[in-house]
Amino acid sequence: MIPARTVAAMLLLSVLGGCGDGVQPAEARFGNDVVAEAYGEVLTWDSLAQQVPDDLNLADSAAFAERILDRWLREQVLVNEARTQLRDELASIEQALEVYRRSLLINTYENRYVASRLDEEVSEEDIVAYYDAHPELFTLHDHAVQVLYLHLPDPEVAAQTRGANWSRREARAWDNDMDQIKDWLSAADSASIPELERWCMERGAVHHVDHEAWWFVRDLVDEVPLSLYRVEDQIQRTSPLSFQENDRIYFVRFLDHGLKGKTAPLDVARDQITELLLQKRRQQLREALRDTLLQRAWAEGDLRRENL
Repeated sequence: MIPARTVAAMLLLSVLGGCGDGVQPAEARFGNDVVAEAYGEVLTWDSLAQQVPDDLNLADSAAFAERILDRWLREQVLVNEARTQLRDELASIEQALEVYRRSLLINTYENRYVASRLDEEVSEEDIVAYYDAHPELFTLHDHAVQVLYLHLPDPEVAAQTRGANWSRREARAWDNDMDQIKDWLSAADSASIPELERWCMERGAVHHVDHEAWWFVRDLVDEVPLSLYRVEDQIQRTSPLSFQENDRIYFVRFLDHGLKGKTAPLDVARDQITELLLQKRRQQLREALRDTLLQRAWAEGDLRRENL
């Protein structure tokens, strides 16, 4: 099977090179032969074909190549005009480009070197030690909470919307469900949480029952329209609460909290600590690499300097 890129190249040769007086035959114009030239710069057929996606059909490949060719020519015109108009500034621009080129080269090499050697396993002991040593780095800028919640349409309103009667039997059943939900939320243990989650899934209730996750209050109120008027007092309340908003019934229970301005709980700071420790390791690897290369260059006689 002929590779797709080869097919694209053949198309470009036949379509773009198949017309006009004095044009070479398509089969003679592969590789480094020139498809366009501007101000001494050239675009080869190979370079053009490599920019055409492999999954295009022949007609689309030709159209795509035409756009590349037009963009290349426009770019060369702009570059030439910029060189002309900025003639007095070219030296400083070239110097800045050289600084950027060296920086890009060094960063690319160092990043690949570090990535191939970085140990990304961070122990719990290291995390705790860093947390204890630097509590000032983990001050909360918002209240944080561990919370369970669920919400669903008010069943009585839903029944009325459907034009159905809301019987006393259904009302008693719903009252029993509400009591059961509050019991599950109050217990919040390994037995009650799976029961609560199953109930929610059977009834299509939106729910969050991960008792280990932490939320910032500003994010929580986007999910649950809590009316928090004395936030510090309310998030320290651990008994379940329920309320109705926009024909939906909400159930919430706060499990734990961290107050704004205080040191964040360890679990809130864990990801940040892990990244800080990994960043420190990355920097150590970079510095070790630079020292090793410098020492080797001195040892091999590649460097020389005069004393100042």
